[in-house]
Amino acid sequence: MNYYNIINSAYKTALNDPQAVYHTKIQVLDHWENVLAELSADIITDNPAQQTIGTGNGIRRSLTLAVADDDGEYSPSKNSYFWYGRKFSLWEGVEVSGDVYWQEQGVYYSTSAEEYKGAVNITACDKFGALNGETNTGRCPLAFSTDIASGDIYVADLIRETLGLNRGALPLDPITPIIDKVFETTKLYADITLNAGQFYGEILLTLANMYGADCYYDRFGRLNFRKKAVKDRPWWYEHSAPAWIFYDDDPNITEGVRRQTNLKAVNTVTVMSDNKDGDAGTVTVRNTNPESPVCVQNIGEQYPDECPMYISVGDTTVQTAEEKCRQYAEYVLCQNTAQLCTESFTAAFIPHLDTDVIINVKGENRLVTGLTIDHKTKLMQVSACSVAFLPKGGIASE
Repeated sequence: MNYYNIINSAYKTALNDPQAVYHTKIQVLDHWENVLAELSADIITDNPAQQTIGTGNGIRRSLTLAVADDDGEYSPSKNSYFWYGRKFSLWEGVEVSGDVYWQEQGVYYSTSAEEYKGAVNITACDKFGALNGETNTGRCPLAFSTDIASGDIYVADLIRETLGLNRGALPLDPITPIIDKVFETTKLYADITLNAGQFYGEILLTLANMYGADCYYDRFGRLNFRKKAVKDRPWWYEHSAPAWIFYDDDPNITEGVRRQTNLKAVNTVTVMSDNKDGDAGTVTVRNTNPESPVCVQNIGEQYPDECPMYISVGDTTVQTAEEKCRQYAEYVLCQNTAQLCTESFTAAFIPHLDTDVIINVKGENRLVTGLTIDHKTKLMQVSACSVAFLPKGGIASE
């Protein structure tokens, strides 16, 4: 029997077995993400296949793999499963007493397909590639601009309307996005303009910058737009349960933890508004968490390369320029700390693991900032930042 996206004790027990048996398959999808076909036997497992998962906004997932093509079924052509605008989902499963527990690894667009010696080598990226030009789709044919002067525009509505824009006769993305509830009642405070030839993904990325939000596609192929930091709310990673626990002498860890000491650690961020006529704002936030080795008390103020950062704040009748600057500064501070203070190790593949989740390594909680998965060896390189380094509740602003 096949089980999909289920994490239970049987699944976890199988992953702790050094002799765990893994399976890989691809589901070929139509634009509405209905399954057209399923491939497993034709995937070349001896060929290096690599999946990379990062953080940040836009494309997070990239993939390379190969399929056997002795009869030309997968050769690049308009009738091929791997062609312009074609989507597929990648699944990895682990065998449990004859059953297979499958975990989705993302929905991808093919960006290239190379036929060579009876195989087709495929390169792909996640669905944001259809919004930012990676697949050469999602281009704005004419100049575009919102118009907040004509009426209120809510951020969540703008996100959904952007995904619903036409790509020929089809919407850019027909799958309902996951949007933080706060944006259902958050009004756009400054107009967003695209020049002819820019890509619609710029609307989403601009919104993410304006509101200090994460904007990306998760492993289930759904756009996420979520707030990372909200004033007076505990930082989410302080209270998040680990997605996986690596114990002392864990057989899953095949190569020990390597700590990277980056002397460009960031603990101070200054953001200023670019308002020339209305309310102006300037905010500096600092990591003052005394438990953090990179807090300002320990190493002094360390700024990012761009200092100060400038943002457009638009109308400030509902939310002050200072508050908007503070929100973005806290977001940048958290992102920079996580990216610059990482440790890495190699471990057996954990199919449900993702970035921006907590893992526990030998008793210490860490935030996963990057994964590189070798689908041939079923090993993964994990990059993570100790939660102790992060700002947590220890942020001072002025």
